[in-house]
Amino acid sequence: MKFIITILLIPLLSFSTVETKVFICGIRGAKKYHLSEFCRGFGACKHEIVKVNLKEAKGFGLTLCGWED
Repeated sequence: MKFIITILLIPLLSFSTVETKVFICGIRGAKKYHLSEFCRGFGACKHEIVKVNLKEAKGFGLTLCGWED
């Protein structure tokens, strides 16, 4: 006898809204976003490191840091 087990993941995925978080140097004046808060690109940052959504960072016109590219 053969049994086929089907797992439907599509309904589970539609309820989860996973948002990618990235890091930027301050709210104003940032030009890049970083995947890690310990990125060496933050070496010259003189502001608070802020965690934001990737969508929000791209909305600010930010691009990925070259060290993490």
